[in-house]
Amino acid sequence: MADTSDNNTVIEATSFQRADASTSKRTFVLRPIPILITLIFLTLGSAATFLFSARAVSFQFIPEANNFSFTSGLYSYKLGERYLMLSGDYTFHAESSGYHDLDKSFSVDDRADQVVSFEFRKLPGILTVKTLKNSNSELFVDQQSMGYLPLTIESIEPGVHDIHIESERFQPFDTEVIIEGRRIEQSEIFELTPAWANVSFTTEPAGAAIMADGIELGKTPSTVELLQGTRELILKKKGYKSWETMLEIVANKHQEIPVRTLIPADGKISVTSEPPGANVTIGGKYSGQTPLDVTLPPGISYRILLSRAGFEQTSQTILVEPDEDISINRQLKPILGIVSIQVEPEDAELFINGELQSKATQRLSLPARTHRFEITKPGYATHTATVTPRPGFSQQLLIKLQTDDEAQIAAISPELTSPVGQALKLIIPSNLLMGASRREPGRRSNEIEKQVELTKPYYMSVNEVTNNQYLQFDSQHDSGVLGRALLSQDDRPVVNLTWEKAIRFCNWMSERQGLPPAYEYRDGAWRGVVPMTTGYRLPTEAEWVWAARYAAGPNPTRFPWGDNMPPVEVHANYADEAAANMVPYHITGYSDNFRGPAPVATYKENELGIFDLAGNVSEWIHDFYSLRKPTETLTDPLGPNEGDYHVIRGSNYTHGRFSELRWTFRDYGEEARTDVGFRIARYVE
Repeated sequence: MADTSDNNTVIEATSFQRADASTSKRTFVLRPIPILITLIFLTLGSAATFLFSARAVSFQFIPEANNFSFTSGLYSYKLGERYLMLSGDYTFHAESSGYHDLDKSFSVDDRADQVVSFEFRKLPGILTVKTLKNSNSELFVDQQSMGYLPLTIESIEPGVHDIHIESERFQPFDTEVIIEGRRIEQSEIFELTPAWANVSFTTEPAGAAIMADGIELGKTPSTVELLQGTRELILKKKGYKSWETMLEIVANKHQEIPVRTLIPADGKISVTSEPPGANVTIGGKYSGQTPLDVTLPPGISYRILLSRAGFEQTSQTILVEPDEDISINRQLKPILGIVSIQVEPEDAELFINGELQSKATQRLSLPARTHRFEITKPGYATHTATVTPRPGFSQQLLIKLQTDDEAQIAAISPELTSPVGQALKLIIPSNLLMGASRREPGRRSNEIEKQVELTKPYYMSVNEVTNNQYLQFDSQHDSGVLGRALLSQDDRPVVNLTWEKAIRFCNWMSERQGLPPAYEYRDGAWRGVVPMTTGYRLPTEAEWVWAARYAAGPNPTRFPWGDNMPPVEVHANYADEAAANMVPYHITGYSDNFRGPAPVATYKENELGIFDLAGNVSEWIHDFYSLRKPTETLTDPLGPNEGDYHVIRGSNYTHGRFSELRWTFRDYGEEARTDVGFRIARYVE
């Protein structure tokens, strides 16, 4: 070791300071194995908790889903055909070809095994409509114009749709199509029936104008097309008489009119007399009564004879020149005290002033004073009259005796007034056919054909019962509202009442007028009295059909306005453009100015003087509802003896579909409705 004793180095002691334990740091070392073990236990614990808490959920889709996924909710696990899911709310998205996507919410409850079902809604279909002939046809689907054919509707909802095709020169076409949907392309080709026929005309000489309903179509010889129906045809050529006829044109039935030889133009003669009504004979042939205008072939002399019962004859001979206008006026000279009487039946007996005459039908010369005529026959009502022959006046009497029954009917008042001021019209019914054939477009299965014989005259109210009239019976009744349509105004038909309330109103009126009630409560229900009384009641279904569909005669139409859709003019209150947002179907282009019911008698009455049997509100009927098809003719039917519902007839302000607007459409019900009211009827006493 070196010697350091000679160094001048000074060794000094340093100060000692104890370390502060609070400032020291201990290093944390991660150990993988404990962490892994902890995670495994946590995972197994969570899985065990999930398996213990989860519920098995099965999903059923109609039809089967092509794609399915959850869009919100707690964790789920698919196990085979089921999902293990915790209780709670979930949403999902599902797809199926040809159907609208489903985005739905559902909840999983505490049940161990659950099934959740959903149904896809079909996508619209594609419909192509054509006709076999290019007819410039307009297509209506559910009364809405879609355009002119050929036409493809790119989006049409699945289900049954009314198809109506109109073409200027073809007959209207109506049918129904079933749309499959799911974007399936469907094609319909319809064959329209032509509404015209070819008609050939030839004249001698040629060159005559062919006029149909005032429109010139060509010159003879020629073949022209004429639309079906009765046509007024005129062949005219200057210097010749016009040839005129009414020709019935049947579609597709071609006609060839035989050659028509035109005759040179005649002279004209006008004959008048004082008094008028004289018989005119020209050249020995009866020509009519004065005042009379006739044309005569020129270059001929004619003897014109005027005669009138009770007046002396007068005559004149004239020569008619071509295109000459001749006027003749004659003052007739009267014959005194002549009375001609004709009686049916011919074997009736005639008494004049109590003295039996040789026969009833004869020409009599009687003094100019009052005479009492009496015509009698067993089984007939006696007819009496007073006759005063006067100078210068020849009297003619045509008397047809009435049977006792006819006389009794004739004595019946043609109109009655109810206790609340309703007018009722007398209706004389006959035989009718109710219902519709199976081939009729729009027919419903309950429109069963029935042969009916109505033998009893009855009265029917001119109008449906109004709110004001019904409130006299039930002051608390309120017809309510429908959308923005007020139903409770005084002059509107009463609605929102049951069949029972309607018939109790009828009994109330019978009581006020001293008539026997038409309804009684027996066997736990209100029923018609048997036999039916002359009290006020609801019309039977057969009586309603006669007054509505057969008012114009024995050949009823399909709709109240005719045989084709849509109505050509406003004549009743249906579902029009104003009701488009209130009802599922309305008549396109039709406007009757009322969204809801109209005041009664707003539109024209029918041939029997009855208002609103079509449109406004449907009506409760007396009969219980039935689908039984009778095998025999029904005589004065009152309907079944019992049933669960009652018949409702007539279209109303909510109807706009082809089927509902037909006369034969039948409805039924028992509960009050905003579109159903009633009218009253009764038998003759």
